[in-house]
Amino acid sequence: MHLATRRQILWQRLSPLGCSLLSFALSSQLSVATDSLQISVYCTAGDVQHQLATPEGRQRVLRTIRPLKVSRLFLEGRRGDSYVAPNQLREIRDFFEAQGIHCSGGIATVPGANFGLRQTGGLDWLNWESPKTRAGVASFFAENAPVFDEIIVDDFFCTGDKSPEAERAKGLRDWGGYRRDLLVSLIEPLMTKPTRSANRWTKIIIKFPQWYDRFHMFGYDPPRMSAQFDQVWVGTEVRNPKTPRWGYTQPTEGYMNFRWLASVAGNKVRGAWFDHIECSAQNFVDQAYQSVLAGTPELTLFYLGDLMVSHPGDALLAARLSNLRTLAARVRGKSRRGIAFYKPPGSEAGDNTYLADHLGMLGVPILPVATYPSDAAVAFLPLQAASDARLLHKVQRHLRRGATLVFTPALVRALGPEASKLAGVHTGPSSGPGAATEFQVSGHPLSLEKAVELDAAVMADGCETLVDATVEGQVVPFLTSKAAGRGLVLVLNVRTFTEQDFRAIGEWLLTPKDLGLTKIPQELADVVRTSLLAPLHVEFRGPAGIELVLFGDGACVYSFRDDSVRIQFAGKQRDLPAHGWLWLR
Repeated sequence: MHLATRRQILWQRLSPLGCSLLSFALSSQLSVATDSLQISVYCTAGDVQHQLATPEGRQRVLRTIRPLKVSRLFLEGRRGDSYVAPNQLREIRDFFEAQGIHCSGGIATVPGANFGLRQTGGLDWLNWESPKTRAGVASFFAENAPVFDEIIVDDFFCTGDKSPEAERAKGLRDWGGYRRDLLVSLIEPLMTKPTRSANRWTKIIIKFPQWYDRFHMFGYDPPRMSAQFDQVWVGTEVRNPKTPRWGYTQPTEGYMNFRWLASVAGNKVRGAWFDHIECSAQNFVDQAYQSVLAGTPELTLFYLGDLMVSHPGDALLAARLSNLRTLAARVRGKSRRGIAFYKPPGSEAGDNTYLADHLGMLGVPILPVATYPSDAAVAFLPLQAASDARLLHKVQRHLRRGATLVFTPALVRALGPEASKLAGVHTGPSSGPGAATEFQVSGHPLSLEKAVELDAAVMADGCETLVDATVEGQVVPFLTSKAAGRGLVLVLNVRTFTEQDFRAIGEWLLTPKDLGLTKIPQELADVVRTSLLAPLHVEFRGPAGIELVLFGDGACVYSFRDDSVRIQFAGKQRDLPAHGWLWLR
């Protein structure tokens, strides 16, 4: 008998005391289960049909996943036209439960010829105004809730629809606001209500994708959505950062996404999800380390089909499981500290899109937060922070308490003359995209192999310039400092991407081009880190391509580099192996 069914019968029959004892036993089991790093595998509807439909296939899968110590399978019942009947899912579930592997359900809400209606727009997503879409989704949850304790919604609960129906429903709202309101309004009637009606014990999980700086454009609303779902899974899939197809996504993006969503959803965040797509073995395992370093108790591998063809990352992951569990034990329950990076939900990122990822690759201990970090000793305020209508008031109050605040030119420009006066820089009315290979660091010239993108419109106006850059013969401040009351305002002159950069290559979601910022020489990286870390009384030196994460009682440094390097932390030198980590005190 399935766990959910057994639990319902027991609950109905037990006395109040028995109920209390059962509740304690179940919570104790949950505590034990979350004491170690769990591994799960997502099986698409196609996987279920092709890999799990026969007893022989299930045995092959069992042999394949044993080395990874998999404790859970997500069995997807619907992905567009790929469909698995509840009776078949129940049979597969019972087989794996008997082997000690728990099974949960899943759906990918994508269109098919016989499921939902495709949106009008550039991506293969659903038209959620369509009655056909709504009926199909509601029917899925009603059918699958009796089979599973949990059902996860894969990362297609979004839309870019511009159909006539959407145009009419949008009214005077902007597209992002309309889409967020629409999808939030559909959770209860299409998911929660049919699930609870069929099985009040079944929990519903939302999985957010990794493209956190563009959630708001396509309907994702983490605060309102996570409030309605029982648990949250986070996309930490970043793939190969050296290739254009997946947007030169930095390997720190999964970490930033997880920590930002954790600041929104708190303890509801229970898992991280990544895949094999366009990954070398090391890329694949880097995703696991970033997920664990971010604090996940469960790693979900997408998807079973890739595991069955023996991707090289699988053997490396199995070999590193013990090491990953050691890191997970180090991280578990630790308080975090660092440079608070303020990104309010629904904020426009402009030319600071995915900036947190790139700063993380410089060994800057970025800690993304969704609410203003009023207690932080040092806070980074990108353009995203400007969506806070009371930002300037909060900034002034923070500075009076002695904080160090780091602005970008885009943030200064958005806040206007008062911010310009606080920072001691003039930005002009619009950005001047530029790139520099020549810098002045502590009075010494420094040449870069790859240009760093910056805002050439910035001019010093009452600040101290710590680092200068040269753009087409013009000297442009790269890092500045100005006292503001008891506090300090730094301006780091960096740009990432604009919407035009995305449109130019037909990219919708991921990093549209390779940037020079993550490849700066150590001399320049050390100056940037020293200035930003001074309020935390942390000394860290090392090349770019490594990540620093600060905890209350120490730090972890992780290398994305293919070579071993020497770093310095708190005055002590250490050798950091290629793609390895060190715990520092």
